[in-house]
Amino acid sequence: MTSGLTIRSYQPGDEHAILATFNLVFREVCGPTYVDRTLPQWQWAYLRNPAGHRISLAVAPDGTVASQYAGMPVRCDTPWGEQLFVHCVDSMTHPDYRQGLKAKSLFVETCMPFWAHSRAIGDALFYGFPVDAAFRIGQRYLKYELMTVVDYLIRDASAPPLPTPADVAVAKVADVPADVDALYATARADKRCLTRRDRRYLQWRYVDNPARADYELWTARRGGELRGLMVLKPGSGLAPDAATIADWLVPEADVDATDALLAAAVRRQGEAGRQRLMTVLPPWSTEARRFAERGFAWTPSANWLQRRLIHNVCKPEFTPEFLATSWWYTLGDSDLA
Repeated sequence: MTSGLTIRSYQPGDEHAILATFNLVFREVCGPTYVDRTLPQWQWAYLRNPAGHRISLAVAPDGTVASQYAGMPVRCDTPWGEQLFVHCVDSMTHPDYRQGLKAKSLFVETCMPFWAHSRAIGDALFYGFPVDAAFRIGQRYLKYELMTVVDYLIRDASAPPLPTPADVAVAKVADVPADVDALYATARADKRCLTRRDRRYLQWRYVDNPARADYELWTARRGGELRGLMVLKPGSGLAPDAATIADWLVPEADVDATDALLAAAVRRQGEAGRQRLMTVLPPWSTEARRFAERGFAWTPSANWLQRRLIHNVCKPEFTPEFLATSWWYTLGDSDLA
C-alpha cells in the first residue's frame, strides 16, 4: 500500500479502469489528434498475446488506476535457446498522482514488483523506447541502459528505380502463409538473436491486430517456394510523409528476393503518394547494408522526435555487447509500427 494505493498485478476486469487512465493520459500528451484506445485493441495486445502479458498496477480505493507499468513479452531464439524478452509499453501515471523527479515516483514503485515477478519467472530482458521523461526516471531509478539512439533508413521518392528480378513472383496476400515457418527456419540460421517470427506470432502481430487495415503482407516466391515476407504500412511512418517497412523476413543470401520485395515497397510508396520509404534495422546487419546499397540513407530520428532503444538485462549472458552486435530487430518488434 502506497498513500492509500494498492500495488498489485492485473486482475480480470481491470482493463476498463486501465483504459480510462490510459486515454486520459495520452489525450493530454498527444493533443486533439489522439484517438482513444479501444477495448479490442487492449485485449489483442495483452490477453491475446501468445507469449502472455506483464502488468503491474497502482489502484486507488475507488478503483482508479493511478499508475501502470506493463509489458508485451515476445519469444526470442538465442544462443541459449528460447527466451522471453519483454517489450515495456504503456507506462503511465494518472495526473492526480504524479510526483515528478524529486522523489521516487509512483511510476517507479509500480515498476518494482513488475520487474521482480519477471525476473522470478525467468524473463531474459526488458526493452523499450521511452519518452524523455520516462527515460530520465528510468536512468535514475530503474537502471535503464541506453543501447542505441535510433536512426532510420530512409529512401526518398526521387531515388533511382530498383531492379525487379524476373524469377521472383511478388504478391500481396491476405494472410500469413502456411509455409512461413520453413522460411523462418532458413532466415533464423543467419541470426544469433531475434524474435521468433513463426506463423503464430506473425498472425497475432499483424493479421489478428485490430489495426489490420494499416498493414500489407507481401510474399516473394521462386518456383512456388516462399523466399521472403515483408510487412508494409503504405500509409504511415515515424518520419513525416513516409511509408514504412514494418517487418522483414528474407534469408540473407537471397538478394533477388530482397530486390523483388523492395521494388514492391517502392511501388506502393509511389501509389500512396509518400515522399519517403523508411524502416529500422540494426546498423551492423546484412539487411542494413543491402538497403543502404539500394538508396536508403541513415537519417537520425532526432530530425523529428528522437527515439532511444533501452534495455535492462535479467540474465547475465545477455551482455550489452552481445545485444549491440547480435540482437536483430525491426520496427515490428516495437509498438512504433
